[in-house]
Amino acid sequence: MEFSRSLEMFSQARQLIPGGSQTNSKRPQNFAYGVYPIYIERGLGCRVTDVDGNTFIDLVGALGPINLGYGYPRVNRAIEEQLGRGIVSGLLFPAELEAARLITEVVPCAEMVRFFKGGGEATAAAARIARKYTGRELILNCGYRGWPDVWTAARNDGGVPTALESSIRTFPFNDIEALERLFAEHKDQVAAVFLDILHIEPKPGYLEAVIDLAHANGALFVMDEIVSGFRLATGGAQEYFGVVPDMACFAKGIANGMPLSAVVGKAEVMREAENLLISITYGGEALSLAAAIATMSELREKKVTDYLWEIGRTLMNGLDNAAKKHGVPFECYGLPPMSLMRFRDVDAQGNQLVWGYFLQEMAARGVLMRRGGVNFVSYSHRPQDIAEVIAAADEVFANLAPLWGTPQLAEHVHILEFQTSFRSFA
Repeated sequence: MEFSRSLEMFSQARQLIPGGSQTNSKRPQNFAYGVYPIYIERGLGCRVTDVDGNTFIDLVGALGPINLGYGYPRVNRAIEEQLGRGIVSGLLFPAELEAARLITEVVPCAEMVRFFKGGGEATAAAARIARKYTGRELILNCGYRGWPDVWTAARNDGGVPTALESSIRTFPFNDIEALERLFAEHKDQVAAVFLDILHIEPKPGYLEAVIDLAHANGALFVMDEIVSGFRLATGGAQEYFGVVPDMACFAKGIANGMPLSAVVGKAEVMREAENLLISITYGGEALSLAAAIATMSELREKKVTDYLWEIGRTLMNGLDNAAKKHGVPFECYGLPPMSLMRFRDVDAQGNQLVWGYFLQEMAARGVLMRRGGVNFVSYSHRPQDIAEVIAAADEVFANLAPLWGTPQLAEHVHILEFQTSFRSFA
């Protein structure tokens, strides 16, 4: 495939945009630079067409928001209709109330709602609300919450006041004993426990134990549903796993790609936000709210999340079987609506090499995936699309098998600026 226009545009972008992209995970070096598209011209259903005219089945899914599909008709109509009425105003659009009401109907913990634009804003707002409600400062966190200082303080990469580092502690998922130790070490200091459910299912009783432990110590339990919300179930991971947090944060799939996030929760907790300085001009931006109303309505009426589980299982099983057929140590794992992939028995540098080959060859066959990343299936991925992905993977694994563990593999990877000295796989 030809990617010359993408490459030229990115060359210009590197002079104008730090890192060349607004989102770290979208930087071309994270995929297969030079043999993979960079700029997308348009998307429709489960396919995208790049600026060089190549069309692909897309499993990157904009990093998670596209749970219905690109250009989904009902969502597009809702945006167009609202556009005729207005985008933002000094007053409130009815869409703000309607979207909030709909969330309270589908999300178990949602009694009140505050809207934002990005996931980082939502999680930062939830932390502030939790601190105000409890009168405490320490946050115990498991997982990635975004770039704001409140979270980056845990792994300060610069620009974050060191004074904030003591305001957050991290703990591993599915390890209740580790969380118990943190509570014992910081008695009467913890405002809230934050965690998400991305790719590993919680052990039986783990989530319930976290809630009980938090409440027994006077802290709140907050679920980050930025990724899992409107994907594992219409009401998110909390609905699927049958737990009710004190607060939850949503983004990504809430509006099928339009920029919208939300903090939701129990009324007694959420009312604290009324007197806090948590306010943005675009919290009531009506195009995204109209998209959210259409998206959530479609999710409920069409049982979309049931389909995501079904089509996700088909994808996982098909990829696993194709790899096994050719003896390639590859596997899918995690939850079917947002499963991951990995190669086994390979060292760190070999892993980079084999992923470069895999992404390069899948793109050459019209399929976009992420390096070790999530496969975000959508309601627009039909069985024939998944069959096409599996067939492409079957070809790639067949060609990879004789190269596995040999110096010749590096000769078949054509990523630009890709340099490696061959290391044998572990």
